[in-house]
Amino acid sequence: MSKDHELHNEIDVVMRVMRHAQAAVKSRFIQEVVPNRLTIVQFNALQHLHWYGRESGMSVSELGEHLGLAHNTTSALVSRLERHGWVIRRKCDQDRRRARIQLTPQSEQLFREGVKHATNFWESTFGQLSTQEQENLIESLKRLKQVMAKPVWPSYAQLHPRDADHLQKRFEADLDELAQAKLKLVGRRLILAQIAEKRNEHELAAYLNQAASEEIRHTNQLLAMLGHGENFERLLSSLVHEDTLVYEELLSLLETNPHTEEDEELTVLQQMVQDSQRYKRWFRSVHKQTNQ
Repeated sequence: MSKDHELHNEIDVVMRVMRHAQAAVKSRFIQEVVPNRLTIVQFNALQHLHWYGRESGMSVSELGEHLGLAHNTTSALVSRLERHGWVIRRKCDQDRRRARIQLTPQSEQLFREGVKHATNFWESTFGQLSTQEQENLIESLKRLKQVMAKPVWPSYAQLHPRDADHLQKRFEADLDELAQAKLKLVGRRLILAQIAEKRNEHELAAYLNQAASEEIRHTNQLLAMLGHGENFERLLSSLVHEDTLVYEELLSLLETNPHTEEDEELTVLQQMVQDSQRYKRWFRSVHKQTNQ
């Protein structure tokens, strides 16, 4: 057997061992994520907040840049994490109009437990080697590191240059985030107005309806600043996506529903599912027509 062939076989062994080690680490990672009903993308978002936003948090735009996701996708991701108690939105001290995304104690506990899980993982794997085997492996890995050229990774600043175009896109993303927040206020105020009407608090209902109407005007002004036609189609597309998420949440609630068929809660959820199906058909049909 030639020397080159022997070297090739040895390299193949090293690569197979490295792939096996990566698979083992990934398996441990999945075992940590799945019990908490987190997706890989959701856990990655929590990790970035844990690494880069522990003190002051991160905005939706900043988190989206770190994850390489579109603003609307990141916003929906944050909303889902917020509903399940993993993150919280807090007002920025410097600008009360903007929100910062921060981890909750529930998430902090997840990462504290993660450190323990990682320690247990290495104790149950690397710890099976004898002291001499451990020392030999460490020395070999150190030597391998020395002979390998250190890769020069681009910095975060290089990947995200702060030129005029970047600042403009960032400003537009912030405007879009503000528009989304305004839309949520519209929904809350209209719901509260209906509740007030049922309670015969007509003056309060009138104020709430007026405030909702003004929020709609503000949102339209923001959308006009962003480019009304282009933004309208994108918002309509996101509406179709978000409606699908709500539909999936409703189906999940029905599957885990502890009530009987006669209970009011089950009836309400079933009606919501039927309504959501109708909304999906409507919005998809309209969205399809606008793209023709």
